[in-house]
Amino acid sequence: MLIILRKYRWLLEPTIAVVFYVLWILAETGRTIGAPWPAYPFTLAVIAAAIGLARAYPHIAILLPGAVLLFQLAFAPARYGETTWAVYFGIVIACFIVSSSAHKRIRLVALPIMLAYAVMCALLTGVPLLSDGAGWPAWVGSRFLASLPVHQTFFLVLAASVVCAIGTWAVAFGLRSSQQLHETDAKFGATVEELHSAEIDLIVSRERDRIAQDVHDIMAHSLAVIIAQADGARFIGPQRPDAMGESLERIASSARSSLSEVRILIESLVSEPEGHSNPTIESLDELVERMRGAGLAATIESFGYPRPLTPGQQLAVYRIVQEALTNALKHAGREPAARITLDWRGPGLALSVSSTGAPAVADAVAEAAPRTTRGLYGMRERARLAGGWLTTGAADERDVYLVTAFIPSTSEENPGDGERYEKPLVADEVAAQ
Repeated sequence: MLIILRKYRWLLEPTIAVVFYVLWILAETGRTIGAPWPAYPFTLAVIAAAIGLARAYPHIAILLPGAVLLFQLAFAPARYGETTWAVYFGIVIACFIVSSSAHKRIRLVALPIMLAYAVMCALLTGVPLLSDGAGWPAWVGSRFLASLPVHQTFFLVLAASVVCAIGTWAVAFGLRSSQQLHETDAKFGATVEELHSAEIDLIVSRERDRIAQDVHDIMAHSLAVIIAQADGARFIGPQRPDAMGESLERIASSARSSLSEVRILIESLVSEPEGHSNPTIESLDELVERMRGAGLAATIESFGYPRPLTPGQQLAVYRIVQEALTNALKHAGREPAARITLDWRGPGLALSVSSTGAPAVADAVAEAAPRTTRGLYGMRERARLAGGWLTTGAADERDVYLVTAFIPSTSEENPGDGERYEKPLVADEVAAQ
């Protein structure tokens, strides 16, 4: 039903105009025989047309009643009388529709136009000379108004016309403003819903990215260790069969560790969307030992007194070191080595991981370093989300690949020697100097 009403809404004003015209023609049948015939039907048709066009063509509809009133002021036989003066309420209807539906500029202009129409209607109904010598008091049969002087009667009629015009405009303007407010609220509500949906999509996207990053960090490290152990066992197996058992044990240990972390990740997704496996800085020693067993000559050094870091920052440090060591194991070439440095002598943790290997392979890695991969992107994002920064690139020596990062501490107190940490130089900055 509402759909049908909205579809044929444009027919409402024309229907009102037709009904208005037909009823007034029927009401005055037989009374306009003595008058110039087209006068009454013509002026009535113009006022009805103003009603019908008020919504679709408000700039035309607001001017049509003025043409009728000016014509009646100039042509006496066209003026309304005792039984037809109420036709002027059609002007009120047309002005109401214009004031409630037209553009704001037209609605504002409509008020002075309506006041002008109120003055002309008061002249045509309140001045006896312009109303068959009787006037509106005689038409309504009021003895009190008929006993008043002409000028008082005119001012009373004028005041009533002005109040009617202003009241009509104010009510219509208020309805239009209320409608616009309702439309604005509806648009605002729709915008809020869209923003809420976009926020949900963003949260889901971030969660997917976090899960992908965690899976990458866990599986890439474990698989790199497993592959290194398997390749080593394959090559040394014929010469040292006794080493096969140790290699297989390390492979199994890495697989179990990876499986455990994946299980923790999956369980955290079920119970706590924000939770995941949380290794800390203290877990770095175990990580280094595991990488040594995989064939990476890794060392770790620490300077200064550790500063407090949040669990999220500690996880970021662990994952950064894990990814850097995994890349060193996979890409550094023959006899890979890595050195991890933790420097607490500043306002946070200055972290650096340098890796070396066979020069030919290291050169290829250095050339490929600018390309963004999931691992490099993940390290930078983890450092950024932890409040710090991270850079990667070849150092001054072409066979050294350097990862540097800084994670600010959550405490402003310095338990160390008070030296301030400066951002370390990477390959591009060294070359610039």
